[in-house]
Amino acid sequence: MAVSAIAADSAASAAAPSRERWTFLVFLWRRPRFLVGYALVSGVVAIGLLSPWLAPHSPTDAESAAYLLAPSLARPMGTDVAGLDVLSRVIAAPRVDVTIALVSTCLAALIGSGLGAFIGLWEGRDGLRSAAAGFGLRVSDVVQAFPVFALALVLVAVLGQGMRSIVLAIGVVNIPVYLRIMRGQTLALRTLAYVEAARIAGAGDAYVLARHIAPNAMPVILAQMAVGVGTAIMLTAGLSFIGAGVRAPTPEWGAMIASGFQSVVTGQWWPALFPGLALAVTVLGFGLVGASLEAWSNPRERTKPSRREWLAFLARVKAARKSA
Repeated sequence: MAVSAIAADSAASAAAPSRERWTFLVFLWRRPRFLVGYALVSGVVAIGLLSPWLAPHSPTDAESAAYLLAPSLARPMGTDVAGLDVLSRVIAAPRVDVTIALVSTCLAALIGSGLGAFIGLWEGRDGLRSAAAGFGLRVSDVVQAFPVFALALVLVAVLGQGMRSIVLAIGVVNIPVYLRIMRGQTLALRTLAYVEAARIAGAGDAYVLARHIAPNAMPVILAQMAVGVGTAIMLTAGLSFIGAGVRAPTPEWGAMIASGFQSVVTGQWWPALFPGLALAVTVLGFGLVGASLEAWSNPRERTKPSRREWLAFLARVKAARKSA
């Protein structure tokens, strides 16, 4: 009898994730605007991964005879001032921009969430742990007091120009965001009954964080990470736009906009327009993904009827009134 009960519990726990995934897919299907975000992100990532085979020309080899060619059938997005094919560079740029954004966001989320969890758990206690939590909050306040872009620019100048420096700079400036979010989640969760029960049973800080607090706070962190990737892409493009980011001729949207911006005043709009559109579409996609995860983590939003369901309900009410 006990063996069958254990087997039933194991089967139920194994089926729970699949049920959760199915419920999430239904949630997305009822909200097409969120599906647009996932489609955009999937498309950008796929294009970046397949760029060596999709790019019609080399994104780094210039052709002196192809100086500022207008868009045509042979060159759908034209060429820039260096004779580089704009379409090939737009296709290859996600390998740089999205990679930097993903790595820096994961770095910031890992460090910031870990620090925020311990700060939230130790805050308000007596002794050294409370002092450490207060010191961590003050350091976070100091970092957040600086403008994000200015601080990232200073860090890149100190660390040196290059992809590794950009990743570290963007990761560092975003750590306080995840620290604050995780701290707030920990403060709200540590007073719940099951956390107090684990404490009474003798569970330590690491066990409480790993078993009870982190899994419940993860949806909010994931939502912020999706939005943070879009923010990191804009920071990367901004640093490259002013010449502090990725070095030429590496294809990167911000550097492409900067080099093409000089030609706009003379009527050659295509070198700056197409990378700008690609940047905007990518940031929009990650923003919609973040919005979907945030809505999913909110029980009220999760059960809220979609616009399609609301219109169908109104149509049924109207039909019922006419028949009556």
